[in-house]
Amino acid sequence: MKQVELIIIGAQKAGTTSLNKYLAQHPNIYTHFTQEFPMFASLQDCEKGIENNILQSVQKDNLKNPEKTSFIAKRVGLMYNKDMLLKLKELFPDCKIVVILRNPIERAFSAFKYCRKNGMEPYEKFEDAIFVNDESRFKGNLKFKRNCDYIFRSSYLKPVQNIYGIFPSANIRIYLFEEIINDLNAPLNEMVSSLNLPQFEFDTNTNYNEGTNSKSDFFSKFVASEKSDVLKKILPLEQRMKIKLFLKNLNTDKNKTRRILMQESTRQYLTTIFSNEVKELEKTLNLPIKKYWPEFF
Repeated sequence: MKQVELIIIGAQKAGTTSLNKYLAQHPNIYTHFTQEFPMFASLQDCEKGIENNILQSVQKDNLKNPEKTSFIAKRVGLMYNKDMLLKLKELFPDCKIVVILRNPIERAFSAFKYCRKNGMEPYEKFEDAIFVNDESRFKGNLKFKRNCDYIFRSSYLKPVQNIYGIFPSANIRIYLFEEIINDLNAPLNEMVSSLNLPQFEFDTNTNYNEGTNSKSDFFSKFVASEKSDVLKKILPLEQRMKIKLFLKNLNTDKNKTRRILMQESTRQYLTTIFSNEVKELEKTLNLPIKKYWPEFF
C-alpha cells in the first residue's frame, strides 16, 4: 500500500503551497496536482483509501516513474482538526508532520485578502470580518466559513499541543515562516533528510499562491461557486483545475497600488487577542518567536 510519507498540515497562508511544490522538485518525491490532498478533507474521503485518493489527484507520469518513491501531501487546516489528526496517525503512524507558523496577525490579514480574491469573503473591510463577523454572509457554505475564520486559524497553541499529543516529537517539524522565508533550502533539505533521501538544490524563486487583489468580485464569486463546476461531467479533475486557475489568473489585479489595508487599532486589538497564546508557544517551542514576533512581548 502507498504511504503518505510527509504531510504539510498548516498553517494556511504561511507559504505551504510553495513549500509543497518546492519539495516536489526533488527527483525522488512526488505530490498531488490539487492544491490540497483530498484524502483528509473528511472521514468519507479517508474511507476511499490512499490508492483512490492518489489516483484522483496525482499526475499519471509521476505514478509511472520508478524514481518517484516518496509521496508527500499538503492539507492546510488539518492541524486544527483533532479527529482527522488521529485518523492520519491511525493510517500512517510513521508519517512526518510539517507545520509552518506565521505571525498570527499577518496570517489572519493575508487569509482575509486571499478569501476576498477567491470569492469566499463578502466583506470588503478586514475590520468587518473581525468585529462584525456575521456568519450568515456565507449562506451555509461551510468551506467558506472555515477559511474565513481568521482568529481561530491564527490560534496555534491548542493545535500544536494536539499534534505533540498524537505524533512522536521525532516526526514533527515546526518552522517559523519569518525565519525560513529567505533561506528555504535548509529547511527543505531537513525534510528531505527525514525521508532518508539525498540532498537537493531547490529552486525557490517562484512564489506560488501569492496574495493579490481581484479585478472583479462578481467573477471571483462565480469561480468559487458550484456554478463553475458545469464541466464536472465532461472533463477530468486536472483539466478543470487548469481552467479554474486560468480564470483566476485572468481576474488577478496586478496593480500593487490598489491595496487592502489594516487599521492600526485593529492590529492593536489582535495583538491583545493572541498575546497570551504566543507567549505560551514561545515557552513550548524551541523557536525564536520573540525575535520574529516582537509585538507580542
